[in-house]
Amino acid sequence: MSVSPELLVYKASAGSGKTFTLAVEYIKLLIQNPRAYQQILAVTFTNKATSEMKERILSQLYGIWTADKDSAAYLDKVCTELNMPEAEVRKAAGTALNYMIHDYSRFRVETIDSFFQSVMRNLARELELSPNLNIELNNTEVLSDAVDSMIEKLKPTSEVLAWLLDYIDERIKDDKRWNVSGEVKNFGRNIFDEGYIEKGSGLRAKLKNPNYIGNYKKELQAIQEEALDQMKGFADQFNGLLEEHGLTPLDLKNGARGIGSYFNKINNGVLSNDVRNITVEKCLESEDNWATKTSPQKNLIIELAHEELIPDKEAASIEIR
Repeated sequence: MSVSPELLVYKASAGSGKTFTLAVEYIKLLIQNPRAYQQILAVTFTNKATSEMKERILSQLYGIWTADKDSAAYLDKVCTELNMPEAEVRKAAGTALNYMIHDYSRFRVETIDSFFQSVMRNLARELELSPNLNIELNNTEVLSDAVDSMIEKLKPTSEVLAWLLDYIDERIKDDKRWNVSGEVKNFGRNIFDEGYIEKGSGLRAKLKNPNYIGNYKKELQAIQEEALDQMKGFADQFNGLLEEHGLTPLDLKNGARGIGSYFNKINNGVLSNDVRNITVEKCLESEDNWATKTSPQKNLIIELAHEELIPDKEAASIEIR
């Protein structure tokens, strides 16, 4: 008569100690049998989680073995649950760590994707297919079909439909295309991102509040408006300083394409990442980059840049960051 292995399910919220619990379970198996790693497959969702789990197991084995105080919680838990003396647990931890370091390829903690890739490669070998078999996931096509299906199934009372209509209204007001299907698909690519996988549960919890999106948008708009007002203030200060000294942006190096263009953009509310370009960086590096060598106002511009324009511009650049 065979005995079915025990199935344990740990379900808990973020930050509640799931990684600690899983690492303890893994280490307990190694303490009982230092070569157990050869028969254990640990599967995670992301590459980041894989690295963290491997590092946790190895570092805590080392900590238990060397009596590191940071591993005391693991040691206490293992000793209690296995009902083993501390010295014996430490010795077994050192033995297991030594085996794993010298047989690292059989220490398997990997993502679900990697696991199924290896399964398919082994299957291909059994079927005598090409050893260069490569599995490609057509995420784009699947996502496109999913978005189309979602839009087709929307009902008049759907919250998602309300969000889409609000977004369409915003795009129309900004003179942009009203068809947002492509935008939704581009945004949907986030579901394949490891960062979203890790934080998706928290986002879904927030979206249970039907007013969350609207409130969040209002908060972002308020921050954006405040930032725009502040940036326009920097631009006004820049132009005012030039005017006080009988200068215009055209008198500076590169004229309309020079540093004046930077302040003109932020005055018009352009705060994209490419605003801070090479010209901006050079002007921050030295006041000499504000004036041409042949400019009749060269000394005035350099002095003004050193005393007031560079500090003003540094503040504006920090705000954009």
